[in-house]
Amino acid sequence: MKELKLTVETDAPVTLQNFLIGEKGVSKRLLTKLKRIDGGITRDGKTVRSIDTVYKGDVIVLRFGDDSFLEPNPDLDVPAVYESDGVIVFNKPSGMPVHPSIKHQGDTLGNKFAAMFPDLTFRAVNRLDRDTSGLCVVAKNALAANALQGRCEKVYYAAVTGEIPETGTIDAPIARERESIIIRCVREDGQRAVTHYRRIAYNGKYSLAEIHLETGRTHQIRVHFSYIGHPLAGDDLYGGTRCDIGRQALHCGQMNFTDPVTGEEVTVRAELPDDIKAIIKSDKQEEKKMERIASFSVDHTKFGVGMYISRIDGDVISYDVRMVKPNGGVYVSNPSLHTIEHLFATYARNSEFTDKIVYVGPMGCRTGFYFLTRDTMSKEDAIKLVKDAFEFISKYDEAIPGCTAEECGNYLEHDLESAKKDVLPLLKKLDGYTPEMLDYAWHADK
Repeated sequence: MKELKLTVETDAPVTLQNFLIGEKGVSKRLLTKLKRIDGGITRDGKTVRSIDTVYKGDVIVLRFGDDSFLEPNPDLDVPAVYESDGVIVFNKPSGMPVHPSIKHQGDTLGNKFAAMFPDLTFRAVNRLDRDTSGLCVVAKNALAANALQGRCEKVYYAAVTGEIPETGTIDAPIARERESIIIRCVREDGQRAVTHYRRIAYNGKYSLAEIHLETGRTHQIRVHFSYIGHPLAGDDLYGGTRCDIGRQALHCGQMNFTDPVTGEEVTVRAELPDDIKAIIKSDKQEEKKMERIASFSVDHTKFGVGMYISRIDGDVISYDVRMVKPNGGVYVSNPSLHTIEHLFATYARNSEFTDKIVYVGPMGCRTGFYFLTRDTMSKEDAIKLVKDAFEFISKYDEAIPGCTAEECGNYLEHDLESAKKDVLPLLKKLDGYTPEMLDYAWHADK
């Protein structure tokens, strides 16, 4: 049984019904349910009726079962983007809570699930704030929930105020504000929190960021971007403004996981909603159009395994390190990709080029890695470093670095043996690789 305590604060006596409905936002539907539960509404341990008078200082206790809020609501428009016998993934709109509460008993994702699966228990694997849109994974049984917990790789997209660096990592501990039960802040005594981001575009007012979380703290993305001076558009709780959008511009746009029933590696995506699209496309101040991502402008059917330059921004060169053929039907598994990331990044950071390495991170499409360097590192050296790193991985037989709960947000999902095999095709391809072969156009002409 869940329990909720409400204290009467009004000076004048009031009926219990008026107190619960008029002052605390309890719906008539919920009140009716509570009245049917033995001990559902009590005062001083005794049942109290809705017509009884309550007084200032009285503590009213509401008790209800775990599924009492889950009244089916088939009218809610929430598309499912993936489903199997063990799991279903919804594309949740903004404004919809995931779980029911006192003020939201019939308009939540849980209510939609109850309408679709009346005999199943609602088990949300990941939670999104009410005003955050995007992908939400729900397990259909306890075994699936246990298999998925902590093993879903999420990619978020956010419109943040101002121009952020092309890539970055925010490593700042997060704690609850001492005077608030909702607001979080960066504080030295908080829990470790690490956010990695990549700028996709900037339109003169807002940056569109792709975000990967190493940890999963409450409001982590919102707190971290506010902390570095770039609050999310619409996030007035953490310093953003609602002049262009009426909610925090945050969207869970991609989810990677292993289906607990089929064992299949699953990647699902959800397009940016219209309200976020609107503010990243137009800039009333400079009338500047949003830039298209360089790799999206390349015909992915024209190339295969290899290493390519996708863009050059100032003194930063971005390489696409493709381990498998794009859209070839075979992709690098999440555990293998995770292991390669740890080993690739560790090798690069301990090489002679450590000061010239900007970023090493996996591609969401699971075909390889992004590798960013300063332009002071020659293209020949970049090719050699990737080749040496993959040679190192192919022969690695020790403990995976950073593979503890304290160091990694998903430390159980690793596969060294697969990683050692998955690096071999690119390792072979890089034999004789020359700087001119880094150009996508060179391969398109072949």
